Amino acid sequence: MIDNSALLALGASLSWVFSQLYGHKPALYYGSLQFNRIRMIIASILLMGMIWLTGNDWQIASDAWGWIIVSGIIGIGLGDYFLFIAMERLGPRRTGVLFAINAPVAAFLAWLLLSETLTFNIIFAIIVGFLGIVLAVIYGSSRANIHDWEVTKPPLWIGVGAGLLAALGQAAGVLCLRPVMEQGADPLQASLIRVVAAGIFLWALLLFQKKKTLTWKIPPVSVSWHVIANGFFGLSFGLALFLKALETGQVAKVSMLVAISPVLMLPFIWFQTKKVPAMGAWLGAILVVVSSWIIIQ
Repeated sequence: MIDNSALLALGASLSWVFSQLYGHKPALYYGSLQFNRIRMIIASILLMGMIWLTGNDWQIASDAWGWIIVSGIIGIGLGDYFLFIAMERLGPRRTGVLFAINAPVAAFLAWLLLSETLTFNIIFAIIVGFLGIVLAVIYGSSRANIHDWEVTKPPLWIGVGAGLLAALGQAAGVLCLRPVMEQGADPLQASLIRVVAAGIFLWALLLFQKKKTLTWKIPPVSVSWHVIANGFFGLSFGLALFLKALETGQVAKVSMLVAISPVLMLPFIWFQTKKVPAMGAWLGAILVVVSSWIIIQ
C-alpha cells in the first residue's frame, strides 16, 4: 500500500514544476531578489486566505516558532534567492538538476543529526533517482533545441554555485522542519510562518541594496499572473503539501520524491520548445520512476 506521505511529496513535486515554469519570466523581469520579495507578499496573502477557508484554530506551539523561522530564512529566504539566480543564468531545467542534490544531502544530514534509518533500498533508490535526474537534464535538449528556457548566461560558475547553495539551503531547511511537523504542526500555518520570516529577511536586505530603481516597477499583466501562479504553486499549495508529507514521511524519502521535478518538467519543455527530448532524457525518466517505485513501497 502506498504511503500517504509519498503521494503528498509527489504532489508537491508536480506543484513545484509549475512554480519553476511560472517563475522564469518574473525572475528575468525583476531580478531574482526583487521577485522573491514580491512573491513572498503574494504567497502570504494566499496562505492567509487558505487558513481562513480551513477554519482551523492556531496550532503552532511556541517552542516550534524558532525552528520554523530559521527554516524559512535558510530554506526559502537564502535558498530561493540562490535558486532564482541559478534560474536566471542556467534556465529552469538545468537549475533543477543542481537543486536535486538537496535530496541526498538532506538524507545524509537526517541520518547524521536526526538518527533516521537509511536502509539499502532507500540508499539505492536515491542513487538511481539522482542518476535519472542527471540524465534527464543532460540529454533533455540538444544543442539545436535552443529556446529562451534553455539559454545560459555566463559566467556559468555563478549559476552552478547558486544552484548548489540553493540545494544546501533546502536540505538544511527540511532538517529544521522535520521534528516540528512530526509533532503535528498545521502545514498551512507553518508555511505562513516560514514565508513571512523569509519575506522579512529578504525585504530587510533592501537596506543594503545600492540600486533601488527597479524596486517598485509595475509589471505587465503577462508577468503579474506568473508571479501569482508562482506564489501559489511554490510557496502556498506546494509548500503545504511538502510539509504535510514531512509529518509522517522520512526526510530521505520525501526529499527524493520532491526532487524529481526536472523529470516531471520534460513534457512541459517538450510542449513549449516543440522539440522531443533525447532518448537519454527518457532513460533518466525511467530510472526516476524505478526509484520512486522503490521509495513508495
